[in-house]
Amino acid sequence: MNPTLNVALKAARDAAEAIAHASDRIDRIKILNADPNNFLTSLDLESEKTLKFHILKAFPEHSIKSRTTDLAQDKENSVIWLIDPLIGNRNFTAGYTQFGVSLACQINGIIQHAVVIAPMTNEEFTASRGDGAQLNARRLRTGNASEISAGSLVSLESPFGTNEANLEFQVSLLRLGADLRISGCPALDIVNTAAGRLVGGWASQQPKTSIAAASLILHEAGGLLGNENASPEWDSGNELIYGNLKTFKQLSKIRKSHP
Repeated sequence: MNPTLNVALKAARDAAEAIAHASDRIDRIKILNADPNNFLTSLDLESEKTLKFHILKAFPEHSIKSRTTDLAQDKENSVIWLIDPLIGNRNFTAGYTQFGVSLACQINGIIQHAVVIAPMTNEEFTASRGDGAQLNARRLRTGNASEISAGSLVSLESPFGTNEANLEFQVSLLRLGADLRISGCPALDIVNTAAGRLVGGWASQQPKTSIAAASLILHEAGGLLGNENASPEWDSGNELIYGNLKTFKQLSKIRKSHP
């Protein structure tokens, strides 16, 4: 395993283990910001400290950008870690098991290494650019669905735009026979698409720190992630669309028909 990825995995495992233990006593977790758009708990900060400890111990010269805090170290650093210490934190506080840890190592503006851990299912998604993606050390590939059809599992979130457009988009998917899923954690939806469990999905734009790792894992598994205009610059738009090569194209076409 790549040494940098090994450090990332060790850090994520340590944080994920603490999160799993904390899930037994949710009543002890403090809500620091209840705004749905900036939801923050005391566990977010505790997990962040764990991740930063491992990263900076191994690479004291690196910078870290977290969903919960601003950039640490040098903003001009060529190596920046993008971390979300508790993806799906609202799920966590409700006792809903779709949550985890996400961290990615970006070098010269390109995401090179990624780890996403879902502690309640004991699943570790990892990837290094050019070396493929793995789930618990087994090679990952997206499913081979040629189109969205009856029984296809498609994940959704609440995207930006008019409610009418959102509903029309969902109706279009239902007319194809899609079986819609809403997990409340887009990062996990993306890695589950990489694992072939979902044929694709659609979400509102998320912080880059939350999606960076999942984006590389999907890419290395043979999938695509883009914005509402089907651009691969997924962090440049208001929405996210993802799938395998064929379902991504189909979802993008459907989305464009409901501006």
